[in-house]
Amino acid sequence: MKPTYSVRTATRGSLAALAVALCWVQPAAAEDADAPSIIVTGQRTEETSSYTGQEASIAIGLPLTLRETPQTVTVVTRQLLDDQQIETIDDVLATTPGVTSYSNDNAGRTNYRARGFEITNYRIDGMQVDGQSSLTSGGASTNMDLYDSVQIVRGANGLLGGTGDPSATIYLQRKQPTTRLGAAGMLTLGNWDKRRVMADLNAPVTADGTVRGRLVFTDESTGTFREREHIDRRGVLANFAVDLGPKTVLNGGVQYERTINKGATWGSNVAIWFADGTLAHLPRSTNPVTDWSIARRKTTTAFANLQHEWDNGWRLRLGYARTDGSAYNNMGLAKVNNAARSVGGFAGFWNQDGTGAYLNAFHSEADSGRDNMDVSAHGPLHLFGREHQLMIGINGYWDRVTQYTFSNALGNCSIAGVAPYSGCQYRAAGLPIDDWRSWDGSYANFETFRTDARAVDKTRNIGGYVAGRFSLMDGLTAIVGGRISDYKAHGGDYTVRNVYTADAAVTREKGVFTPYAGLVYDVTREISLYASYTDMFTPQGNLRDENDNLLDPVTGSSYEAGIKGAFYGGKLNTSLAFYRNKQSNVAESTGLIHETTGETIYRAVSGVISKGIDLDASGEVLPGWNLFFGYSYLDVKGLSYQRDPHHVVRLSTSYTLPGALDRLTIGGGISSQSKTEWSTNPGRPLGGGQYDAANLKVAGYTLVNLMARYQVTDTIQISANVTNLTDKTYYRQYGFYDGLIYGEPRSYSVTLRARI
Repeated sequence: MKPTYSVRTATRGSLAALAVALCWVQPAAAEDADAPSIIVTGQRTEETSSYTGQEASIAIGLPLTLRETPQTVTVVTRQLLDDQQIETIDDVLATTPGVTSYSNDNAGRTNYRARGFEITNYRIDGMQVDGQSSLTSGGASTNMDLYDSVQIVRGANGLLGGTGDPSATIYLQRKQPTTRLGAAGMLTLGNWDKRRVMADLNAPVTADGTVRGRLVFTDESTGTFREREHIDRRGVLANFAVDLGPKTVLNGGVQYERTINKGATWGSNVAIWFADGTLAHLPRSTNPVTDWSIARRKTTTAFANLQHEWDNGWRLRLGYARTDGSAYNNMGLAKVNNAARSVGGFAGFWNQDGTGAYLNAFHSEADSGRDNMDVSAHGPLHLFGREHQLMIGINGYWDRVTQYTFSNALGNCSIAGVAPYSGCQYRAAGLPIDDWRSWDGSYANFETFRTDARAVDKTRNIGGYVAGRFSLMDGLTAIVGGRISDYKAHGGDYTVRNVYTADAAVTREKGVFTPYAGLVYDVTREISLYASYTDMFTPQGNLRDENDNLLDPVTGSSYEAGIKGAFYGGKLNTSLAFYRNKQSNVAESTGLIHETTGETIYRAVSGVISKGIDLDASGEVLPGWNLFFGYSYLDVKGLSYQRDPHHVVRLSTSYTLPGALDRLTIGGGISSQSKTEWSTNPGRPLGGGQYDAANLKVAGYTLVNLMARYQVTDTIQISANVTNLTDKTYYRQYGFYDGLIYGEPRSYSVTLRARI
């Protein structure tokens, strides 16, 4: 059954009219001036049933409402996470308006994008973390059972972190201990033998609750729609708080997250074409991996925060976190890839008779460590008869990633007596698969061990900032601030045995100034106009060019203006934003892999301009009816192609029936996007060693989800979820080494929750 819903290109005039109508129209029911607001303690959302947040400090560090913040801010609340069965960071961002993604394999290497660029800023409780998903990072293991909520601010946001990424910043808030004794449990069962359990215990350690703790444990074991793939996830959070005085709180704990993906692939896992150039049309269950392919990611974080408030309203925060992670990849699959030179450049295209497939194998290991610190203070400032807010602080991180991979870094790499292509990396030649149609994944086991050769990448990013929110007149506030950052990155060398090589390449930026300015004007009690500007400075991590040199940081400017509405005392938030970003040194993938390091080769592009429109609405539209909606339009100039769709619609909604049926809640969601364009490598085979390397246009798609929840008793509820109801075929990748990655077919789950 094909979906009947589709998104067609709207004219800009009709789009603007719709946006203005949503932001300006008053709710149908008259607002009760004395109606209570949703009660949220700090950033916590788990004790509300709302689809919106009251407060978002992610943009400039001050506790502002969404309407007071001069940027587009989205809050994914605990209620929304539970209703839509959102379990991973991938699920979160697939639900978030204005965010899209593509995958390079099914082992966790997924790139998330907003406003035309990759998202590189991730924070947990205010600390900058390496949230990206790659062969060396642990972003793919992020488990949402450990978190209360997620805030996403779209647009450049370099004031607090020194990396003014023009896409978005993702802020995760851990579950916090409270003074009330309570426990919660969850059991989820689904297709592909999915089993997920969660236990959450909150308890005062002392009778008066001045010492309290919270322990959260979650574990999942599941197959997938792919053959020979199985995923195990585990997460543990121990979070404690101590009241050192009436206005002083010490908070600290440990968090552990781990993901094991058996049947993982290195690169896209399904061929697009056969060797004669015809489309393969292989089934979604295709996963041509060895029976020993595996990817493991784990991270452990120890954290501590001290907060104190003085009688004059000023607050001090001291924070520190240490994160240690590791990654292990031992993979083999049949795919098109660079072959040994004697074969002629490429090999591995399959034939319909079962021949033509070759095994590609790869092994890498990595360890990482990051130290984060944050010292900040904010409070009221009285000038010229008005009260303002001022914030000052210093924060930063020291990061070290050690990679054992390729060249001399690993030993014992023999498979069936065939020499590796490079180090412990095999490409298409030399390891044939007799018949890919009946192959069961068995091949000589690929095992290895570390040598002392390694690449060590070290990054230091530290800076100080100051910002103020100034009341210029009744209804008009200005937010002005700036940051000075010091950034230094050392790139390692894989090729030298027994030698520490952290200084093979160095990128250094000193005294980088990142300004931020915003204006907010209250048109009425519910509606505000706003505008903001900031410079951009975004280090590009370990991205390298064809000469294996680190890319320079992205620089540029970002503008945003719009209108926001907050109705029913903040229970319903709406926003309409217009933005424009201009950048230099933007990384664009060449589609090629470096022969020595195995990493993707990028080139730097200047003069890249992205502009677009974001329309959002979240919260309670009518009593019992929750809505989480977003429409985004995007246009990018300056790159060789636009991988992101021009139009994206995200909708999640739930409705609790009235009267005698008030224990039943029904809802669902829609995720829809227009067509995209993808690069290929080497392209469709034409015979005689020739390829058509033209970019590929992939049609848009719409996914439909359903949910229902029944409150059996005051403490027990049961819910059911169906994702991709119409079983739509869509792609998470299309073209990377002439392969594709299918999106998930229709799936279902049933969840039992209990709370005391």
